[in-house]
Amino acid sequence: MATLSLRMRDDLKRKAQELAAREGVSLNNFVNATVAAAVSQEEAIVFFHDRLRDVDLEQLHSRVMAFMHNTSPGPEPTPAELRSVLGDRF
Repeated sequence: MATLSLRMRDDLKRKAQELAAREGVSLNNFVNATVAAAVSQEEAIVFFHDRLRDVDLEQLHSRVMAFMHNTSPGPEPTPAELRSVLGDRF
């Protein structure tokens, strides 16, 4: 694991410490999780940009809206229900 020395404005560090404390984690864990989320978001954007490069977006939008139109509101499945359906994939 790498060690990183980081310069940060005092006010930003204080706010990050407050957020970390609210979440019950160390500042180090908070910063790691936040950076991991930012990296994952960028990777997802790149992935979908590549996947959708040659897709007709209007047709995709129509298909998604048709699917959404056929859904109905209801309770979300519980973790136990998801496990029973998905097994090891959950």
